[in-house]
Amino acid sequence: MENQNQKLNQNHQIAALPKSDEKQKRKIFGGIGFKLIFISLIIIALLIGLGFIKGQLSDREYTYKNAKSQISESAGSNLYFKGPYIAIPFTRTIEEFVYRDGKQFKEKKIAEEGWHIIASDSVSIEAKLDSEARYLGIYSTPIYTGNASIYAVFDPKELIENDGISYKKDEAVLYMQLLNSSVLNNPVFKINEKDFNSDLFTIDGKIGIGTKINYDSKKLILKTNIGLRGAEQFTYGISSKQTKLNLACDWTSPGFTGFSYLPDKHEITDTGFTAQWGIPFGSDKTTQTIGFSFIEPVNLYQKLHRATKYGFLFIIVPFLVLFLFEIFAKITLHPVHYLLSGAACVLFFLILLALSEHIPFGAGYLIGAVTAGLTVSLYISSVTKRFGLGGIMMAMFTVLYSYLFFSLRSEDYALLFGAFFAFAVVAALMFLTRKIDWYNLKNKKTEN
Repeated sequence: MENQNQKLNQNHQIAALPKSDEKQKRKIFGGIGFKLIFISLIIIALLIGLGFIKGQLSDREYTYKNAKSQISESAGSNLYFKGPYIAIPFTRTIEEFVYRDGKQFKEKKIAEEGWHIIASDSVSIEAKLDSEARYLGIYSTPIYTGNASIYAVFDPKELIENDGISYKKDEAVLYMQLLNSSVLNNPVFKINEKDFNSDLFTIDGKIGIGTKINYDSKKLILKTNIGLRGAEQFTYGISSKQTKLNLACDWTSPGFTGFSYLPDKHEITDTGFTAQWGIPFGSDKTTQTIGFSFIEPVNLYQKLHRATKYGFLFIIVPFLVLFLFEIFAKITLHPVHYLLSGAACVLFFLILLALSEHIPFGAGYLIGAVTAGLTVSLYISSVTKRFGLGGIMMAMFTVLYSYLFFSLRSEDYALLFGAFFAFAVVAALMFLTRKIDWYNLKNKKTEN
């Protein structure tokens, strides 16, 4: 009988072990100290995952910049033009004494050959540009095409040939310094009301579009229309004593910094901009420029980088809400619940990156936010069997995603919004937990 009783007791103890183990596990995972440690480790793991998403974002941005560079190069890249100029070839000779057969002779020797460059006294340019998006795969960047109407006046002085210098006036070239890749047409140069066909020249190692003329030191008036194309920037180098540039373009976010002079007047509307420059004392001896840059206010990858900077909020804030559920709603959540909920929040940024490369950013953001927020909310409702808690989670995600979206749209006030939102989260947390007895939290003794 004693042996039978001992066996029964042993079997009873063995059967009771699972309940004891389960109780022990709940004690371990339910304790405030251990839970905070587990939650901290989960947060670190999720931040590492967010770092991998940031790395993927950087790779995609590099691919985009490479595609953008290829499109820009094929469209003439950063347009830079300067002039007009008159270039007159010259030679400078010197006399040398040579001895031949015991006799001294004087011979001329060419010491230098080059171009004598004359800048115009005044130039007036009217430019009208139209932008369009060009694509390479899924990536696009704006380029522009247009027309520049140029009116320039030369009032040169008589060239004096001395010190062995002689000029080839009948081989002079009137030209604009401009890369042929930036030109859309073969412009006609109207010089003193006579038409001249243009050609490509290289003057002092610089490429230009121009025509040969016979330089006679008389006043000369140039009129021409040049079709232009480019990307990223439109730059004119000042060379005349007086320069005027009137520019109109349908791009709505131009940048005028980074040049020697800001426009005297400019107007930006929803359909484009106009700008006027007037430079009264220009010089070709220094590098001075005017123009504008194509600025994208907040391009896709800038938005995505800014969004991922707020990624920690999409981990911390949901975890705080779940932790408050455990305190006030008297539920117990396993660390795995935190891990899966946090993973869904982090994957929102990967979904946003993938969608935004194919559809508008706003639509991609809405789909990603609804997907992540609804998934976590339904998951918490299912785990806790309390749909009210899922509704609270959805309300929290609505506020969180709305805040991020408006911060991304408002470039100038993003820091202000971020500071107030972070303070609001801390203040709300302080208010909700003001009556909690943290020392006796295990017994759920709280005052409401």
